[in-house]
Amino acid sequence: MLLLATVVNYMDRQTLGSLATYIKADFHLNEEGYGKLEAVFGYSYAAFVIVAGFMADRWNLRWLYAIALLVWSVAGFATGFAQTLLQLQICRAILGAGEAFNWPVAVNIIRRIIPREAQGLANGIFNSGMTLGAVLTPLMVLGLVGPHGEGWRQLFMLTGAVGAIWVVLWLWGTRGARGAEIALAAPQAVNEAVVIPFREIFLLRIFWITMAVGLAVNISWHFYRVWLPRHLVVDLHFTDQQLQYLLIAFYLTADVGSIAIGYIARRLVTPERSIERTRKLVVLAAAGLCLLATPVAFIPSRALLVPLYCLVGAGLMGVFAMFYAFVQDIPPGHTSKCLGLIGATAWLLNSQLHPLVGRYADTHAHAMGKFAPMILVAGILPLLAALFALTWPEPRRGERTAH
Repeated sequence: MLLLATVVNYMDRQTLGSLATYIKADFHLNEEGYGKLEAVFGYSYAAFVIVAGFMADRWNLRWLYAIALLVWSVAGFATGFAQTLLQLQICRAILGAGEAFNWPVAVNIIRRIIPREAQGLANGIFNSGMTLGAVLTPLMVLGLVGPHGEGWRQLFMLTGAVGAIWVVLWLWGTRGARGAEIALAAPQAVNEAVVIPFREIFLLRIFWITMAVGLAVNISWHFYRVWLPRHLVVDLHFTDQQLQYLLIAFYLTADVGSIAIGYIARRLVTPERSIERTRKLVVLAAAGLCLLATPVAFIPSRALLVPLYCLVGAGLMGVFAMFYAFVQDIPPGHTSKCLGLIGATAWLLNSQLHPLVGRYADTHAHAMGKFAPMILVAGILPLLAALFALTWPEPRRGERTAH
């Protein structure tokens, strides 16, 4: 159910990117204007992910999840009726507010009900919903939207309506003992002896490591999410129809990477190799895949770059799976709050960057492409995340973990 919720989340979110060409034409936007539209979503998400974090550590997660998903689904549905840019911006702002709850709630649920050594795999599975949703969206574009953008509004309505179905399935499927376990507020829901005050979290080394990893991987992923489609169309000259197939390939590969890297992290844990050391090795390998975007600076070849970008997507999703595992190692009762703070910081930075990237693309033209320089930087950021992760403290022999 966490996987399906994340699929719905990204379907509602990615519909804008998949229809960017048509929406830009209908609302008379240049690249900078499109970046500002993305920023509206980002600022709203950044504000409410903090709220979501505090609520998820205290409220009944079963009902909180259902209400949040209903809110963002209504916003997605209403987007299909937007006639002015202001109405479109309002819909994106409400969408961001609702979607902000998905990860703080889901990551907290996994911490409560999944054994620690299997949390990386569980994170990889539920988080692969990002890529599955992003795969389904271009498929729906191909099936429902005409060559000149006919039907794009109906696509928003359809993706929004899917959320109502999920809410019914969620409330039905989380009845009974498991539902009660999910619903309990920390610290009762976690089997820990002591919950430290929230202010002391900021004195912990592992919080700042997690913050650094989270900022690096979030900025990189969301740059690819927003600007890779424009790079493929503007710099590499794919058509909008071809773009949908390329996005399917990118997100499918990322989906495989999310689950595969989470599975590897689970299998590599042995009595001789701690969970902490395994996560460091895995996040470093995943970050290595992200460096495969570097040929964009030297060889602007469509045949070479597209498969390399797909592998970058797999690496990014692998880093994400480990990032969530790091968050789940933060002392109990504060998992969602910390994830909210990290997510808010990342989204504020991204929301500042998107209009600047659009303005840069409107005013510059490099031989390697308008968006290629930023693609190159985004591919390097996960390596910084991995280097931060390598400083994570490991427990002494016989200890569970060192907070």
